[in-house]
Amino acid sequence: MNDVFVEQIVERKQDLSTSVKKILLILAAVLVSTVFLVIGVIRFIFPAVFALSMFFAVRTSRNLNLEYEYSFTNGELDVDKIMGRRTRSRELSIHVRSFTIFATVTETNYKEYESRNFAKVLDASSSPKSEKRWFAVYRDDAGNDSLLIFEPNERLLEAMKRFIPSSKIKN
Repeated sequence: MNDVFVEQIVERKQDLSTSVKKILLILAAVLVSTVFLVIGVIRFIFPAVFALSMFFAVRTSRNLNLEYEYSFTNGELDVDKIMGRRTRSRELSIHVRSFTIFATVTETNYKEYESRNFAKVLDASSSPKSEKRWFAVYRDDAGNDSLLIFEPNERLLEAMKRFIPSSKIKN
């Protein structure tokens, strides 16, 4: 059998709460710097405090920019979270044959799973409102049901469907 390898990166869209967090981080940095400027005794360290607080605010706000990378190799799906295009962490590594269901996130397919309590829920899609989302239910290492929501493109879908039993796929 030929080896199958497909990669895809999905950028998480900024929602209102993420934008508010970024603004609050910058405002907090300015406020801390202003406090040091107003207090006369430690006014001489204002430039250093301002530079450090702005550096940390910008760096932290960049980490709020998320991307997810899906890597699929011969039935093995890896999902990595990339923060600020610098820091990468492995969120999930699973063989797709272990999916108990693999389906599009539609009202009919997702309704019975929406209210279930899962041990882990990983939403690795661009937005909760995206129309192209798929979900998979699987058992984790401890034997608990877990949920993956992601946004595979056509190439990744076709590669994955070759390894998932057709009885577990719902379109």
